[in-house]
Amino acid sequence: MTFFRLGGFMPISNLCSDKIITVEKRATLKRAAQLMKEHHVGSLVVVGLSGKNKPLGILTDRDIVLTVVAEGLPFDTPVEEVMSPKVITVHDSDGIAEVADKMQEEGVRRMVVVDDSGLACGMVSSDDILQLMARELNALGNLVQRQLQNEKSYRDTSEQDRPILF
Repeated sequence: MTFFRLGGFMPISNLCSDKIITVEKRATLKRAAQLMKEHHVGSLVVVGLSGKNKPLGILTDRDIVLTVVAEGLPFDTPVEEVMSPKVITVHDSDGIAEVADKMQEEGVRRMVVVDDSGLACGMVSSDDILQLMARELNALGNLVQRQLQNEKSYRDTSEQDRPILF
């Protein structure tokens, strides 16, 4: 179902990735980097030791580069010392436009999607939203093109072949 067919509203749960890779807050940066490589992701949701997906922070590949490489921190540094403790979340029922606005306001490219219990249930990136909008604009462009072709075909038919419209 597309954005336009839903009357301009689509919950972020229809777009977000449900592939959430988590790392416990006491895990090492080395382990976090291994998880990122293994799962081909650029960020991890940091969770507590309970095993639940309650987000405590977020760790990005950039965080690791800036702390380990640039500052010389050891790879055995716990994730909780480097993570961003400010987890910017959106609710799974929030609309895509609302999420895009929040990303812009907060200056972030990725957000954790949470359910009614506050547990992480997905991730969404600005790339996800841009890809959706590109598909939607392409579909809209195709529709306009078809309408223009239909109108041209109608005009090109001879006067006598046209139906009389009242």
